[in-house]
Amino acid sequence: KFSTDGREVVAGSSDDSIYVYDLEANRVSLRTVAHTSDVNTVCFADESGNLILSGSDDNLCKVWDRRCFIGRDKPAGVLVGHLEGVTFIDSRRDGRYF
Repeated sequence: KFSTDGREVVAGSSDDSIYVYDLEANRVSLRTVAHTSDVNTVCFADESGNLILSGSDDNLCKVWDRRCFIGRDKPAGVLVGHLEGVTFIDSRRDGRYF
């Protein structure tokens, strides 16, 4: 998914990671091992681009705050309860609801 300003793209991968690509610099600006299985879906949760949502075959949805990535690659929140892998996630881009 593209950021609202069109400068970045967030992507999930089969290596259990989330990637954020800086399109202007043409490089990966962030990579984190996010799940224990394929990351099927990702999106930006707000206009700022600081919050990222992810869903995976490990049955979890996670919330990532890029402002907290210095020194630790831990999610800001984990939502459990899905019985199968999460294949789609979308945000209202208000930082609250998805």
